[in-house]
This record gives sequence, structure tokens and C-alpha cells, in this order.
Amino acid sequence: MPLFPLLVIVLVFLFVVVAWRLYRMAKALIKTVLVAALVILIVGVALLYLVTSQEVVSSIEVLNRGGDQGTALVVYHPGLTGFHERVTSAFADGLVSNGWRVEMTTASPYAPTDLSSYDLLVLGGPTYFWTPNRPIKSYLSRLGNLGGKRTAIIITALGMGERSISTMERLVQAANGDLVKSLLLYSLAPNEDIYGINDPEEIASQVAKGITPPRR
Repeated sequence: MPLFPLLVIVLVFLFVVVAWRLYRMAKALIKTVLVAALVILIVGVALLYLVTSQEVVSSIEVLNRGGDQGTALVVYHPGLTGFHERVTSAFADGLVSNGWRVEMTTASPYAPTDLSSYDLLVLGGPTYFWTPNRPIKSYLSRLGNLGGKRTAIIITALGMGERSISTMERLVQAANGDLVKSLLLYSLAPNEDIYGINDPEEIASQVAKGITPPRR
């Protein structure tokens, strides 16, 4: 056989062998990358769940100590970004503007469970994994029977919170709470379609102002 055709055959053979080995190595590398990405995702989700499930302990902050139109207890979880805390503070300010005395604290075992001195209970928390986060649900569970207590709920989410607020509404009603306001606010999705304005803090304040004080 002439030398040139033989050389071509050898080169083609070597090319096929190298290409096949590279293909097998690439497949192994892709599999390794996919497995590593899956492990990182699982660990990340688990860590997010653990972090968002942690209760935050805080003292009771009293707003408008001289308020004579009723006393509201606001119990919330601040969340990871502070968005929910800002919305809750705006809601509390709205109550204060109507003469309410407001006590605010985070959802923890140290939050008040005797509601006899309060005219309104406000419960709030951010949405994680399409449900209200664990601390606010745990606090509501510790309260037990709300005995018809007037209750408002504030749920925040990035953009899909319908399931979360429905869950919270069901929990309050199952606990025999008198649900007077149910507020869902988004940090990324527009709020204007629901409330006519987009500013979540302004919405929270306006909704709070619409809660009538108890009759004296």
C-alpha cells in the first residue's frame, strides 16, 4: 500500500480514537457537573429552609402609648430582606394615625399569648416555599383558640403569594379568629393591579387606617 493512503488511514483512526475518548471524558465531566449542581441546590434549599424557619426574639416596642382608640398587638417575622418589617411598620403607623396604641414584637416563644388586653391582633410574615414562614405559623399555633379576636394578616412575597395568604386565612379562621383584613403585598411583582397604587408601604398604611377602632 502506498505510504500516503496508509498515513491517512492511521490519522483518521487516531482522530476517531481521540474523539471517542474526549466524548467519554466530556460525558463524565457533564455528569459530574450536574451531580455537583444538584447537591449544591439541595444543600442551598435546606439551608434556606433552616434560616427562614428560625424564630427572631425581640422586645415589645410600644407606639403611641397614650392612644385611646384601642390597643393592637402586632406580631411578625422580619424575613431575610427587611421588606416585611418595613411593610409591617407602615401598617403600625397607619393604626397609630387613627389613635391606636400599638405593641409590636417578633414571632417567638416570648411574644404575648394572653390577648385579653388587645382589641386587634395583627399577624404577618414573608412567604417561603409558597407558604407563610414557620415562625408566624408556630406563634398562631401557640395562641390556640383566638376566641373571636379581631385579626388582620399581612403576607409578603416576591410575586406569587396567593397560596400563602390563603393558607394564613384558613389558619386564622380555623383558630376562631375574626378576620377583618387580609393584606398581600409583593416586593417584585406590581401591587397596582390589586390596590390601585404600587408602593407597598403606602398600601399597608392606608389599609391600616381603614380598620375601625373598637366601640367604647
